[in-house]
Amino acid sequence: MPKRDPKLVQLSETLHEIMESEEIDMDESTFMGVIYKGFSTLTDEREQGKIKHKLSDCIGIILFCSFAGIDEWIEMEEFACENQDMLAKYLLLSNGIPSHDTLQRVMAIIRPEQLQKTLVQVLRETIARASKEIDECLYRNPDLDITVEDIIAVDGKETRNTAMKDAVLEEDQRNFNMLNVYSTETGITLSSTRIPEKSNEIPEAQHILKNMDLSGCIVTTDAMNTQKETARVIVEDSHADYCLAVKSNQQGMYEDLIEYFEDPYLLQEIIEKHPECYYRISETSKNKEIVREHYITDDVKWFADLDKWKKLQTFGYIKKTVRNTKTGEETVEKRYYICSFKADVKLFALAIRRHWHIENLLHWCLDVVFKEDSLRIKDKKALQNLSLIKRFTLSVIKVLKSHYNGLSMNHIRRKIGRNFEKEMPIVFVALKKLYEMGGI
Repeated sequence: MPKRDPKLVQLSETLHEIMESEEIDMDESTFMGVIYKGFSTLTDEREQGKIKHKLSDCIGIILFCSFAGIDEWIEMEEFACENQDMLAKYLLLSNGIPSHDTLQRVMAIIRPEQLQKTLVQVLRETIARASKEIDECLYRNPDLDITVEDIIAVDGKETRNTAMKDAVLEEDQRNFNMLNVYSTETGITLSSTRIPEKSNEIPEAQHILKNMDLSGCIVTTDAMNTQKETARVIVEDSHADYCLAVKSNQQGMYEDLIEYFEDPYLLQEIIEKHPECYYRISETSKNKEIVREHYITDDVKWFADLDKWKKLQTFGYIKKTVRNTKTGEETVEKRYYICSFKADVKLFALAIRRHWHIENLLHWCLDVVFKEDSLRIKDKKALQNLSLIKRFTLSVIKVLKSHYNGLSMNHIRRKIGRNFEKEMPIVFVALKKLYEMGGI
């Protein structure tokens, strides 16, 4: 059976208990030193004789602003000037505070792949060190010899209002798009890459997954990425399993699955003779009753293209019925999936439910908490690097949720911004504690 909460939630609760029970040493240099050391390894492509502000100082200011709810370049400069004495405890600032133009230029020249590697490495090392005592895997079924460490969700995100309608180049006329690979267990965005304007997320997903080792994981995607080559890459190159949504872009398969699962005798047989392949969940919300029925089957030999889909072992089907308790009106939604793991319906249900984490816990937060769709930033490389910092900040704030008694992430950012001199040291002390939970 799956754990009650993702690993990140457990760590947040454990950290809160430590912070409440122990005397806090306000020396937070350990964790900040780890971050600053990472920034110092980034390539600085500016003309060396004209450099006035260190690259790590510029990124550090933007990182602090990200925690404090400051998202625009001019506001970043103003905030840094107002809190210069506080920032000087963490950054060198040998020539004072850089201008907002300098901050933007720096973000536009940093190599995103280097910045991402640095930030993800810090997060993964911290979570790995802190979770040494949490040796429970995400899901285990000894009867089927199944062990799953993580559900990895893959999906693209478009940032609205980033296109320049009067631009000459076609690439500048389109909104900025990024492909995210998200660990639902740790809350870390493992990869976030720019989707080329003349392409789409399908080849980008295949390229990224080909270079990732996701052993022990299940990769979930939306229907766009349900491609034969993507399935092969997940199994052969990422060493993972998959759970892929099927819609009309795979027309033949989609129609076959609809016809197959429309057979009421088949569904009844699954419920009566194969109870391990049927799972029903009911929920009640305001004026609504929601019932989700999950079916999974390893009866796949009839499928004509079976040999073209790497390691395809099972077909999944979800029937979601929503009933309005006031009017009695019912709506039914049906969805279909192909999977490379054995017929374990609770694992299937878990994978589908976890896939929505990338929408609800990443994309929604970036739009609502970090206001990505409202930013007036047109330089797409600067926007990409700023987005990477926001993803880092988002993961850290999730760890701090329990410490802030479950306040919303928006509220936490505003609180840090209003009481920066008091709250920011606490944030880094908490991260230092988390970093040292697994031993120094």
